[in-house]
Amino acid sequence: MKTLFVSLLISTLLSLSLSQELCNSQDKKTGIRLSVTPPPTASFLSQFLPATLSGEIPAAVGDLPYLQNLVLRKLTNITGPIQPAIAKLVHLTSLRLDWLNLTGTVPDFLSQLKNLTFLDLSFNGFSGTIPSSLALLPNLGALHLDRNKLTGSIPESFGTFKGQRAGSLLVPQPAYW
Repeated sequence: MKTLFVSLLISTLLSLSLSQELCNSQDKKTGIRLSVTPPPTASFLSQFLPATLSGEIPAAVGDLPYLQNLVLRKLTNITGPIQPAIAKLVHLTSLRLDWLNLTGTVPDFLSQLKNLTFLDLSFNGFSGTIPSSLALLPNLGALHLDRNKLTGSIPESFGTFKGQRAGSLLVPQPAYW
């Protein structure tokens, strides 16, 4: 199933088109090409993926180090944890993995993505506690963790949130836990 997911993802990406101006030259080395008019931004990539896509997010997504927006949403057959390879996406400003069926804990390694301004992991099956390290993201303006199975309290470090931008913090209220 994992191989099928990777194959479908790569074949979908290969069937879409992306003009040279929108693709970083270093990312071009991965061999992924997109071919639609007008070319989609990465933030709208999920609308081009088949709704029947299933399995885990492939680790190969980490091979696009200049990617700025990654959005996979309303693809309910995507399961498993967030891949550690996502931590290699150091230019990522927006990470939206909502309305999937991701499980496991909210990964601490997301705090390595220092350029993140928007993080949405809502409507999944994450459990455990919220990593306090997320409060150290210097540019984070919005954090959406609602509609998961998180437990425990909101970390004290969120009282001294480092985010430079005024934004929103949507974490589950005790009634949802």
